[in-house]
Amino acid sequence: MRNIINNYIAGFKAFNPNARNFLLLTFLMSFAQSIFGLVFNLYILKLGYTRDFLGTLGAIPSLAVAALAILLAIFCGAFAARKSLLASLAISFAAMAGMSLFTGRGPLMFFSLLAGTAGALFAITAMPLMARSTSEKERQNLFSFQFAVSMTAAFAGSLVSGWLTGFWASAFSCGDESAAAYRATMLAACALLLAAGLPALKIKEKPSAADRAGGAAFSAIALGPALLVLAPQFIIAFGAGMIMPYLNIFFKSGFDLHIADLGFFMSLMPLAMAAGGLMGPWLVTRIGRVKAIITFQSLSIPFLATMGFSGLLLPTVLAAFVRTMLMNASWPVYSVFMLSHFPAPQHQAASALYTAGWNLASAVSARLSGRLQMDFGFTLPFLITITCYSAASLFLSRRFLKEDSKKPVTPTAIKEEIE
Repeated sequence: MRNIINNYIAGFKAFNPNARNFLLLTFLMSFAQSIFGLVFNLYILKLGYTRDFLGTLGAIPSLAVAALAILLAIFCGAFAARKSLLASLAISFAAMAGMSLFTGRGPLMFFSLLAGTAGALFAITAMPLMARSTSEKERQNLFSFQFAVSMTAAFAGSLVSGWLTGFWASAFSCGDESAAAYRATMLAACALLLAAGLPALKIKEKPSAADRAGGAAFSAIALGPALLVLAPQFIIAFGAGMIMPYLNIFFKSGFDLHIADLGFFMSLMPLAMAAGGLMGPWLVTRIGRVKAIITFQSLSIPFLATMGFSGLLLPTVLAAFVRTMLMNASWPVYSVFMLSHFPAPQHQAASALYTAGWNLASAVSARLSGRLQMDFGFTLPFLITITCYSAASLFLSRRFLKEDSKKPVTPTAIKEEIE
């Protein structure tokens, strides 16, 4: 364990200033968005809207990301990463503030669309920036660090959100969790998001020739092989969209939790993601990248079933923690796996394709889930998620497992493969 920790410390020290500033930006942004996200669904329901409309609101940002990711990758490639990140933060701030202050159906949908635009701009900038900010040897560490940092921030944000809302409830509503208490927490999150602009200003780099190429990078991609690489995550995205956007509703409605308790339980999920993110590189060096992804995803399925159908709070929370840790341990591993199938000039294009496909699948799923919950509760959405996770693991096994048999995935082999 000490050697693992020392390796991570050494890996962090090896990052260049751009990578470190991006990690700080990730922490601050994830912290603010987690505070906002914990109460947003509850706020919408408290305003009197149905879960069907909540499903619509949940789908709009993902649909916006799916629609805009490729266009932004083509037209924003000429801009430095710093400008793109600052624009993303500004748009995100406007979206969060708008959703906090306006309660009409139309404005809520518009600002949800704006939130998706911010997400698309950030997504198509982040992955290529991380790839450019590290050597091939450091890349897996940075992707895992970035994921773990964002999840640690989300853990802290969920805790703070529960405490803040409890405070506002006592101050405004004599202890009741009113819309006003939720809104005050959401506005506090908006203010905290502004702090993420400071590390963004310190990121200094010029767009690469590959980024400026824009549409040329897309035209060079062989679509068939690319879709084979991306398909497992698209299947996962559809399954995740059934449950993950509504996890706070699942706990709140299923166990009638106080907002502070809900904040605590929800904070465990990103903490589990952070732990999982740091597990990935360790397992990759021992069994191979594809085997690691399949192992994490397959082991998470029994815990997903326990989470959905136990009906008891403690088993549900423990199962949710382990499922989240295992499933999300595969994400940074998959990100490097995906980039390894594309040459460097196509990284931003590949990132845009991945972002668009993931968000389209999760948006359709989230919208469908809102309708299904009104008719079947969470039973059918959980069954669909289990089916999707199983199908994705089977697809990876049949199509890509042979890649691990070509050579062992040691740190040296990882470097050679990406090069």
